[in-house]
Amino acid sequence: MRRTSVRVRLGWGVAWVSLVSSSAAGVSAEELDPAAAEPGTKPPKATPTEGERSVAESTGTAMSERHGSAFIDPLGFALFGPRLGVEAGAGHFSAALTGRWFNAGLLANRLFAKGDDELAFGYGIGLRGRYYLREGMEGLHLGVATEYLHSRVENEPRQVATSSSYFVPYAELGYRLSWGRLYADGSAGFGYALRLAGRVENLPGGNSASSYTASNESSIYGTASLDLGVSF
Repeated sequence: MRRTSVRVRLGWGVAWVSLVSSSAAGVSAEELDPAAAEPGTKPPKATPTEGERSVAESTGTAMSERHGSAFIDPLGFALFGPRLGVEAGAGHFSAALTGRWFNAGLLANRLFAKGDDELAFGYGIGLRGRYYLREGMEGLHLGVATEYLHSRVENEPRQVATSSSYFVPYAELGYRLSWGRLYADGSAGFGYALRLAGRVENLPGGNSASSYTASNESSIYGTASLDLGVSF
């Protein structure tokens, strides 16, 4: 009889412990599952973290907000003069208007001013169209551009000056690297500089302009640019 009593007590004890454990597990499950606590309700949506918002802004969200930019080309000081420009566009396409300070370029002075010649104030006005392989006006791009260029070369010893105008169409290939709203854009262009007109005139005190003629200096044209800009 003693053995039977012990077994009964142990059996009830094990059953009681199992029942308590099952009840505790059910309560914990209800506390951890909001849907189980209130049937028919939806769990709250997760709020994106600061890091997730930054990633979104640096990809499609930020790119879709770009509608144009303003830029400067300091590489022009070594070539055919620095440029300023504004760009407008959306998606894959953009168009830009540029202005060039021609006589401030080192290469321009070496090509146009020889001997006693001096390159006086000159300028360029250009239009450019581009197609970007990625949306948001960044990454690899192809483009075409045209520029009206006006130059003036003065020769003090001879008291004459030669003014020339050119039409310069060219194709370009480049890549734009963006950091938020800031970017650097390097490109190379190849085309033809077609001389439209040229004339020789006297400087103050000179009278020998009629003895000179402006030669035709049309030629193949190659250039490069490094635009530093800000998008808006």
